[in-house]
Amino acid sequence: MTDWSPEQYLKFGRERTQPSIDLAAKIGVDSAKSILDVGCGPGNSTQVLRRRWPHAEITGLDSSSEMIEKARETFPPGKWIVGDASKLDREERYDIVFSNAALQWVPDHDALIPRLFSHVRPSGAMAVQVPANGRSALHRALLSVSRRPRWHGPTAGCRRLMHYHGPEYYYGLLQPLAARVELWETIYYHVLSDHLELLEWYKGSGMRPYLESLPDESARSAFGDEVLDACRPFYPVRKHGGIIYPFRRIFFIAYAS
Repeated sequence: MTDWSPEQYLKFGRERTQPSIDLAAKIGVDSAKSILDVGCGPGNSTQVLRRRWPHAEITGLDSSSEMIEKARETFPPGKWIVGDASKLDREERYDIVFSNAALQWVPDHDALIPRLFSHVRPSGAMAVQVPANGRSALHRALLSVSRRPRWHGPTAGCRRLMHYHGPEYYYGLLQPLAARVELWETIYYHVLSDHLELLEWYKGSGMRPYLESLPDESARSAFGDEVLDACRPFYPVRKHGGIIYPFRRIFFIAYAS
């Protein structure tokens, strides 16, 4: 179990929250009384839902106790639960089941996606965003460095942690179950000040399990330096400064009959 750092994650809180805003804005459920935010993290996505549906009872669920603790601290009135989305067996149903940038850490989407959709009430919706940045130069650099002799052993299990599929896969799962399915992709072009900021971004998300697998801070620093050196040529400094980091994300909304 990775120890997620809310502080590291929220260094780029505005950029990480924008997909939640975009996804919530597209959900065609005007009046929601109950919402489940799966993988709510430090509560930033839950706050987006609270602004869109101010009268709904919203529950934030996350497997990280650190993230839930931060959510409770930042948004005291919220309802927060530490739990595993893949083992969600509560009988409750919700007008909206929402998940932003979380399900990529949960395996077996063949079972997970239908299970989550089964918790949607009639005329409700399940709305999901998953990062789909596995082909980016940064992620490929991470994988390449992790296979080097010094790092291969400690990080071997980390290469099997990321789980996501293309839009056609999610449509195939949900089309037989849902009244309507909407899907789209967005590439967010993040403007970062330099390559060190690029590394700081990834320390709060995709690189985190790799760093946690290493024995000490010296090893984590050396590993990060190697990843940075490997990806640097693919993110040139722009003429007037800064670098551009493209980030692809997949969105889908399934509506219940």
